[in-house]
Amino acid sequence: MPTTNYTIEDISPLIQYSPAGAWSAGDKAQDPQASKYSDGTFTLSTAKGSSASLTFTGNHVWIFGAKRGNHGLYSVTIDKTTTQHDGFSGTDVFADLFDSGSLSQGSHTIVITNQQNDTKKPFLDVDYITWSTDSPTDPKKSVQLDDKASQFSYQPANAWKSDLPSDMSGFQGNSGHVTQSKDASAKLSFSGDTVALFGPVGPKLGPYAIKIDGKSVGTFNANNQNYAAQVALYHGDGLGSGDHTLEFINQPTSSTQFLAVDFAQVAALPSSSSASSLSSTSSTSASASASASSSSSAGHEPMSGVKLGGFIAAGIAAVCLALTIVGLIYRQINRRKMRRKVGGGTSDVAAFTNAQGAISLSAVNSRDTQLHDSETAHLLHSRR
Repeated sequence: MPTTNYTIEDISPLIQYSPAGAWSAGDKAQDPQASKYSDGTFTLSTAKGSSASLTFTGNHVWIFGAKRGNHGLYSVTIDKTTTQHDGFSGTDVFADLFDSGSLSQGSHTIVITNQQNDTKKPFLDVDYITWSTDSPTDPKKSVQLDDKASQFSYQPANAWKSDLPSDMSGFQGNSGHVTQSKDASAKLSFSGDTVALFGPVGPKLGPYAIKIDGKSVGTFNANNQNYAAQVALYHGDGLGSGDHTLEFINQPTSSTQFLAVDFAQVAALPSSSSASSLSSTSSTSASASASASSSSSAGHEPMSGVKLGGFIAAGIAAVCLALTIVGLIYRQINRRKMRRKVGGGTSDVAAFTNAQGAISLSAVNSRDTQLHDSETAHLLHSRR
């Protein structure tokens, strides 16, 4: 089964920081090394016992951050097993803080906790988290659904507005739905095994609840010190084939907080008949190529068995040679892509080079916004 890698930045509400107020956004103005973090963002804490957690479905997970001169002890707990680590480094290192190794495929919760015991080394930060999962999802059966798509319904209708506030920018296609009403909900009806919902985070955004097929899967918080658009607000996979619903429910802690929907991305199982209701990104051209390859030239004298066998053997050899060359080039390119350059060093996650059929859930404007083959699936955002 193909392996899919997902990456979320530190500002995604999927990462839950506790207790409230113990974590803060890294300050670019005060930290000259801020640009060395992925996307220039990181979330930090100096309080002992403060933690960041993520629940995911998969079989491998990495937490990335920094080891620096003012960083101290931290622990990581996964599946009730805790390990101790030291974040101190005389030279700043931007790399993985934890590598789980192989896990059983399934649901896991990982927690990283600040265990500082030295006031001179109180810091712990989170840059981004990557996890791997065995995924049967077919990246060629995928669709992006804008907030105005018929699959979205908003209740009550008068609680949602499509006129975005002037300080909310960066939406996909400059289109979005926003509400300030408590318990107002946006429901997405879809057919597929995997779904991701995107929207903004920022000082004016607040908490929300998520339900899948009518069942609560948790409460998250879009409140953040800094504004960012196209952030992964929810990601769910392993839903199974068939029809599903995702409910996005506003749970503000004050009347001034907003909740906003930008777009969703959905991927179906290869054998799912429901995939026919989704827009396929490449099946049309593939079908055309297949039908064209079976044509023959009428009126020509058939080849003898010897000649035909020789041509077949030569053809097979040529194809094998071509595939070998393409494979070597592809592997080399993949290896280069998976090396993340940071300053004068390199953090190389070699395991990523083995991922096949990975699905991209990228919301970055410079990349394809559809689900497609990629070496890593980023749940990213575009910063204002």
